[in-house]
Amino acid sequence: MTLPRLPTNERPAAPDAPDAETLAWQGFVAALAELLAGAWPEMQQRLGDRHAAFVEHAAQQARQQGIGWAAGIARFVNLCSVWGPSFHERPGFEWARGLLAAPPARQWLTVHQLVQRSLAELTRMPQARIDAAALARVDAQLLDRFGALGAAGSLHRELPAPLPRAACDLEAAEVRLLAPAPLQVYRLGSAGWQREALADPAPLRMGLGLPPPARVALLAPLPGQGAAPRLQVRLRAAAVCDADHHPAVGFGGAHGRWVWQGHETRAVSFPAAALEQVSQPLGPGTAIAEETSPALYRLDLEVCGLRDTGDALGAQQWPVWVWPSTQWWLELRRSAADAQTVAPEGTAPQRARTRCSVEADGRPQDAGSLDRAFGEGLDVRSAAALQALAGAWAEVDGLEHATLEGQLALLIGDAALTWGWQPGAQGLASRAVLRVGGRLRLQAAQIALVFSGELNVQGVPARVTLRVEGAAPLEQTLAREDDLAPLHAAVLPLRARFRFPVVATVEPVASDAGALLQAACAATGALVGEAGLRPCTTGGSGWEWFASLRLEEVTLPLALSDPLLGQSWVNPILLPARPLLDWSVA
Repeated sequence: MTLPRLPTNERPAAPDAPDAETLAWQGFVAALAELLAGAWPEMQQRLGDRHAAFVEHAAQQARQQGIGWAAGIARFVNLCSVWGPSFHERPGFEWARGLLAAPPARQWLTVHQLVQRSLAELTRMPQARIDAAALARVDAQLLDRFGALGAAGSLHRELPAPLPRAACDLEAAEVRLLAPAPLQVYRLGSAGWQREALADPAPLRMGLGLPPPARVALLAPLPGQGAAPRLQVRLRAAAVCDADHHPAVGFGGAHGRWVWQGHETRAVSFPAAALEQVSQPLGPGTAIAEETSPALYRLDLEVCGLRDTGDALGAQQWPVWVWPSTQWWLELRRSAADAQTVAPEGTAPQRARTRCSVEADGRPQDAGSLDRAFGEGLDVRSAAALQALAGAWAEVDGLEHATLEGQLALLIGDAALTWGWQPGAQGLASRAVLRVGGRLRLQAAQIALVFSGELNVQGVPARVTLRVEGAAPLEQTLAREDDLAPLHAAVLPLRARFRFPVVATVEPVASDAGALLQAACAATGALVGEAGLRPCTTGGSGWEWFASLRLEEVTLPLALSDPLLGQSWVNPILLPARPLLDWSVA
């Protein structure tokens, strides 16, 4: 039995409750005084008309000591009848003061142990005017009469069930996984990527010397991908009120609620399944390191929470979180196309060569979506970006014989990533950790472009060449095995930014007029971009491959030297600023 929760204060919540509560309190004190007068006639005769005031004063003392339940107040007042008013403040009753120093949350245990200690003290006192049997008899009458009343502040509302009266508590509890399938994670070793089994989490034990966990956490296969692991709960009782009902184990969730009682709880086991997850809409491996949701359950260990002496463990309620155990592995291999001549229109440039592999728990997955995302997504857009550059170059005013040759490749090289939930540092007692590992040996960008042509300015020609060259390495090793650092802090470095400036050369061409066109200073402008992994932009968690590329305006200051007219300067725009590519797997 779990004790009802005390009201947060002594004022009733309903607007009409003050009148009802006042009447309920007065009726309770009067009934208590009447019962005690009949139980201890000597006390009533000695106090006479002051007996009702004595009961009221003792009841208020009980409330000052943090006792709120009507039955608890009645039992305390009864002890005042046995030991005398304010007995707990007198020498020789240090044991009572020690018990009453406990927090209000364990008030019913405090009252129970006050009565049990009083019975023991009376038994040891051969000359006691009241014997232990008489105290036990009156205490039982009080429980029968007031056990279903509420607490001070809501006495006019009865409890759904009487408060417990017999010792009933747990000595120890253990939660363990029964013969779980070993969790195998992907690790990079000298022989390449291999699956490695992790040690099973240790049993979770709880007792008076072991604080209860905040939760129970475990991993399970997704529905349809393997048998759900079984949790086993074993209980050892310190005392039992009714062997047919306590202790009890309850396990609730989407399946409903399963309950085991009494002797069944010595060892009970049950499956704990993971939650069905929304599959990646774009295909396996298109979202990396998704933080999937756990299935939520509740595990209840039910006892009355009473002991005749010492602290009590009491009833326990633990959330049970079950994360998917799937371990993912992805490998990406890409090689750039050879350098080529690019035309503004017509046949698209050759694409990079891509090969993707995706596995889940050692089972190959369909990597077609990921292949197409790179081959029909990134590479097609890269080809379009090249043709856009060729078109912009061909449209430069006064430029003839425009050509563009070279290579533009993004995310070239090889990369492998693995991710999946694994037990936390404290095993069953801690949240699962999203493990992420990998190695990237990529070039975020590999660019070598040559723009050439003959530029005519005011009738003066010159051969102009623009070069854009560079490589942006993206080489990282990632091994997130715990949650000491946020996930984003571990994955965020898996990207590279780059800026490749345009370098121009100008070769004067002799003209009939003898004028020359030469470079006055360096060209301005660059190809700017970023590529790698970033948080998914389509909603939800996880990370996605992405790449972006844009062209800064390219200008080239030129000096025009004419033997008759002297020298003048021009600054033509050779390539206008424009976005070239914005791609992600999503």
